[in-house]
Amino acid sequence: MRVVVAGIVHESSTYATEVTGRTGEESFAVFTGEALVEEFQDTATCAGGYIDACRRGGARLVPALHARAEPAGAVSPRAFEALCSRLLARIGDGPPADALLLDLHGAGVIAPDRSLDAELLRRVRNLVGRRPVLAVTMDLHANPPVAVFDLADVVAGFQEYPHVDMAERARRAADVALAALRGEAAPVTRHLRLPMLLPPSPTDAGAARELRDLARAMEDRPGVLACTVFHGFPYADTAHAGVGVVTVTDADAALADDVNRELAAWLWAERSRFLGRPTSVEEAVGAATPGAGRPLVIADAADNPGGGGCGDGTHLLAALLDTDVPACFATLHDPGAVAAAVRAGVGATVDVTLGGRHGERCGKPLPVRATVRALTDGRIVQQSVRRGKKASYGPCARLTAGSVDIVVASERLQVFDPEILLLHGIQPERHAIVAVKSAHHYRSGFAAVSDRLIAADAPGLTSRDVRTFPHRPPVDGFWPLDPHRGFPADAQARHHR
Repeated sequence: MRVVVAGIVHESSTYATEVTGRTGEESFAVFTGEALVEEFQDTATCAGGYIDACRRGGARLVPALHARAEPAGAVSPRAFEALCSRLLARIGDGPPADALLLDLHGAGVIAPDRSLDAELLRRVRNLVGRRPVLAVTMDLHANPPVAVFDLADVVAGFQEYPHVDMAERARRAADVALAALRGEAAPVTRHLRLPMLLPPSPTDAGAARELRDLARAMEDRPGVLACTVFHGFPYADTAHAGVGVVTVTDADAALADDVNRELAAWLWAERSRFLGRPTSVEEAVGAATPGAGRPLVIADAADNPGGGGCGDGTHLLAALLDTDVPACFATLHDPGAVAAAVRAGVGATVDVTLGGRHGERCGKPLPVRATVRALTDGRIVQQSVRRGKKASYGPCARLTAGSVDIVVASERLQVFDPEILLLHGIQPERHAIVAVKSAHHYRSGFAAVSDRLIAADAPGLTSRDVRTFPHRPPVDGFWPLDPHRGFPADAQARHHR
């Protein structure tokens, strides 16, 4: 079995496009051929899961091209065309594939509002035809349009948030595809979309955990090969935004429809539990109890680079600087401040203005006098989400201002775990407050540091209150934007190949 592994991965925020511009080709990390294998093997990533599944399943692995950029504004058409052309050329180089395993996000947007994922799948199918089995993994926060399910044979999404199951879900998608090649399964994929927007909701607690457990239970039913509830990505103002339920069965469309409807009915009935009341920055900082033994870990969730946030929002940092509570903060995206620290050198005192470069939602720039404690290259190996995968925050500086240690970074990147703090000699457990640029992925990486975890909300490109973002039709009529929206009684799972 000749199995091609490839992908173009991007979570595109149309609101970020308005602030930071479109995502260009230079923003993508691209790996081809054996370099792809070397980068991703033995990592908790989709590509890592695909590689493992091919090796265990006795398939001949053909690594084509994998491109990924950090979540940001919509991808420029020129960047998409360049990356797509390279990917198609790699797929077409050599004998025909028996199967293709694609790593996609599901909320990729080609500026201004085309689905990157659907367009890529359409071109892949045009190249290879209908014969090869095409399996796709997508993020829990995907906004997949209907076309995706007409083009792919197998679609499996993450069930966990934090996304600690990337490799596991990729292995499931690959195993179904390989079973289809061996004649052991005939996958049928069905999709049901719900007119609702959900705020980011971690699956380790509350209604989101119950929903995750329900989807897992569905996969235990005879004939069900994969089941995913896509929470959707509410920070994309496109016609594809929203919640979707997707089930893959072994030649049983009626079973897939039943599973989708059952999950959709539960979710609609419990939808109000997903909203909750956001915790303000002031409330979060005020919850700290110095001397309690374990720190309070606060996520700067409204400015999460992992959802397209600018990474230089100052609302939470300003609140920390106004207290005398020992705290550390990672990371603030400010290349200019890093450059100033490098010029001054370790041990020097510098006067810098931190963050607040992207308008009112990001907060005001903060003038501080700080001591340069450390300078690093910002390179780490991730230990929770994407475990084993290398990451870089670019040149970084540790600045101490008052009672706050601040890691300032040259690259905009979410904080998953303590590694970037440890790189700068910061022991998080020695602080009363540990603040990180994240929404919920930090919950996995910092679970060993503390069981006191809070996501703080403020104005920002990833504010939890999805009602503060404008949406165009038809999404502007979705719940909770329209709190009176009723359950679509005529909602039927569409028929897909």
